[in-house]
Amino acid sequence: MDKHSREITVKINGKERPFTTDKPKHIETNVNILEKEKEAEPRPYASFQQKKKKREKRSPITGAFNARIKPAIFSIAMAIMIGTGFGFIVLNVIPKQKAHSPQTLETALPIPMESKNSAKPAAKSANEAAAASFTVSVIQAGVFTDREAASAYARQLQSSSIPVVVVGEKQVALFIAVGNDKQQLQAINEWYKQKAHSTYIKSLSFANINSKRKPVIKAGETLYRKMTSISVILLGKGKVSIEDWKKLENHYQQFRSQTVPNDDDIKRYVSHMKTAYNMLIAYKTNQREELLQKTQQELLEALKSYIAVFPLRS
Repeated sequence: MDKHSREITVKINGKERPFTTDKPKHIETNVNILEKEKEAEPRPYASFQQKKKKREKRSPITGAFNARIKPAIFSIAMAIMIGTGFGFIVLNVIPKQKAHSPQTLETALPIPMESKNSAKPAAKSANEAAAASFTVSVIQAGVFTDREAASAYARQLQSSSIPVVVVGEKQVALFIAVGNDKQQLQAINEWYKQKAHSTYIKSLSFANINSKRKPVIKAGETLYRKMTSISVILLGKGKVSIEDWKKLENHYQQFRSQTVPNDDDIKRYVSHMKTAYNMLIAYKTNQREELLQKTQQELLEALKSYIAVFPLRS
């Protein structure tokens, strides 16, 4: 009997419990326990819903800002990439293409025969005009509106052994030296500055009147250029080659052989040209500097007569 009086126990959830036919209230079944354990477990869905609600609570201004900033950043990045690519093409690809180009459009196109032929007469006429025109440079010692005042100053210069001529009517100018160009006269201008109040080197260009340019005038122009060149070189303490002296003699013989027309201005021009040549040859023999000043004086007088025939260009 004692053995039957023992309680029968069973293990429920690892715990021994007395076995009875009654269902005590405090004993829970496995099913209920499992359901409670499930209810006690954390619910991820609920946390996700909470996070979603938090996100939905963001400010609408922040959302609009985010919506605009992203396209702006994308546009800036694209602009930088396009600009960099274009710059690379301009700096590297295009110059190489030009460098390897065999010829330009102008060199590739042949020049028409008509244009070649038409260019020759134009160039020829321009060269003829340049050869026909006569230009010289002078050292000017002043310009006066009163001719008497100009003449008085001219006499003062002559007393200082300076060659001078008075040229003009309304505007009276004093020329004290003549050469082929301004650069040639620079060498002697410093010496004249010491004796004249002021000096100015200027170029003279003459009207080209073909009807008055007789053979003696054309030959005289060539001789005049050679005499002015040699006289200025010698005044500047330079040297003249034997070849230049020979050319001077040949030019003079050519000038001397021409017929002189019956014109007082041209006759005076020829006379002064011959005297200037004789003075220059005398200097070659005697080496007296005053002969160079007299040569310049005669060349200035010849220039004055030349201006009477061929007016100065304005």
